[in-house]
Amino acid sequence: MVASQTSLHMQDVLKNLRNPNVRVGDGRRHKRAKCFLLATVQHNKYTCECIVEDLSVGGCKISNTDGQLSIGQTVVVNIPEQKMSLNGMVMWVRGKAAGLCFNLSV
Repeated sequence: MVASQTSLHMQDVLKNLRNPNVRVGDGRRHKRAKCFLLATVQHNKYTCECIVEDLSVGGCKISNTDGQLSIGQTVVVNIPEQKMSLNGMVMWVRGKAAGLCFNLSV
């Protein structure tokens, strides 16, 4: 039952991220969905592979970066499996993990 609830929540998160009318930027008010999605994160000419560990309409947690990200950097997270490219900002960094806030306001 828990797996199906998580799966349904993940589908809802992905649907909302694809909605061009979604306005976010309000921190952690959005429910997070645990996931394990292979992705890349880009900042200017810097690119590295990473794993999206959790995802919400407002942001995500990535891990397995190479430690090159800094708070305040604007980044693009590409998630090929979901055919998504999301703009965001690095909000925190702990070792090889980072928290991102998406810039989805229209």
